[in-house]
Amino acid sequence: MKIPKRIEPLVEEGLVDEVICQLMSGKEAMVYVVRCGEAICCAKVY
Repeated sequence: MKIPKRIEPLVEEGLVDEVICQLMSGKEAMVYVVRCGEAICCAKVY
């Protein structure tokens, strides 16, 4: 998946390796499933 603008700083800092998919979106935030090394995590961005 293309890296969303709000997640780009996390990728540049090395905190996120890959954005797998968008999980949810709401009024204030969006939640993405991301890969951090070998771990699969969620990243919530406002």
